[in-house]
Amino acid sequence: MNVLQTRSELLFGKTIFDMNLNVGYYARVSTDKDDQLNSLENQSNYFREMINENKKWNLVGEYIDEGISGTSVKNRDNFLRMIEDSKQGKLDLIVTKEISRFSRNVVDSIKYTEELLNNGTVVFFISDNINLFKK
Repeated sequence: MNVLQTRSELLFGKTIFDMNLNVGYYARVSTDKDDQLNSLENQSNYFREMINENKKWNLVGEYIDEGISGTSVKNRDNFLRMIEDSKQGKLDLIVTKEISRFSRNVVDSIKYTEELLNNGTVVFFISDNINLFKK
């Protein structure tokens, strides 16, 4: 995806919900306790429904890491798979609950969102109402 062109379209009234996008989602919980697993299931169901309800979006990836800390990416296999899929041009947009689900390490969060953006993949942090299409 051409992020600069997309930003231009957004300036003229389009939203990310008006665009044909290949979308994936990232969900993570840091423990395997029942309440956390329910949260993970709820996150996944919410994202699937959100993506599938938008007729212009195509669900192309579900990236879920269970019971893994967000302080490092080295053991988050699905996070790393998401990065690889972005490098291969499979993803235009990744939705995730919030920045802390993406990474608890600020440096990693910035590094990987920037890497994804350089690959033409934008991250939308729903609870934080941040999407990196915006300047």
